[in-house]
Amino acid sequence: MLLRVPVARRTRFEADLPGSQGAAGTAATAQADFDLQRNGTSFGTMRFAASAATARFFAASEIVLDPGDVLSVVAPASPDATLADVGFPLAGALVL
Repeated sequence: MLLRVPVARRTRFEADLPGSQGAAGTAATAQADFDLQRNGTSFGTMRFAASAATARFFAASEIVLDPGDVLSVVAPASPDATLADVGFPLAGALVL
């Protein structure tokens, strides 16, 4: 588990999470996929391609997280040999 955040406000993430960014201080040697989860259920992927220091985001559809839901980012089971210093803001929109 890389990150676990309880959501305070109703938030919508569009398909493929446009506006989200992932960056690494040291690029990946091989492809590294981070699982994006809502309450333990996968809804998307943050992917660092081989030799990439920036990530692409994938999600099949829009998802809404309600207050109390837990947003988690799960690192790959087998860590990449070089991928390091990973940071990422996920771009969502407040739902009124």
